[in-house]
Amino acid sequence: MPRFFFHVIDDAVSQDDEGLDLPDLEAARAEALAGIREMICGQVNQGYLILHHRVDIEEENGGTVLSLTFGDALTIEP
Repeated sequence: MPRFFFHVIDDAVSQDDEGLDLPDLEAARAEALAGIREMICGQVNQGYLILHHRVDIEEENGGTVLSLTFGDALTIEP
């Protein structure tokens, strides 16, 4: 099972040194979206939301395979 690392890029860069073993990139994407949505809740509870913050998903070999912004995790309706 491949290992994926989830690096958070917001006002700073938080490197994931442990990663998670997941079956495929789609599972890693779902994991990242769930984490982003938790971080969004924290931001909203503090009265702000920064949609360009992001999570980069990296494979074990060190290559970034997907980058998701906080905005990618939401559908905003008026």
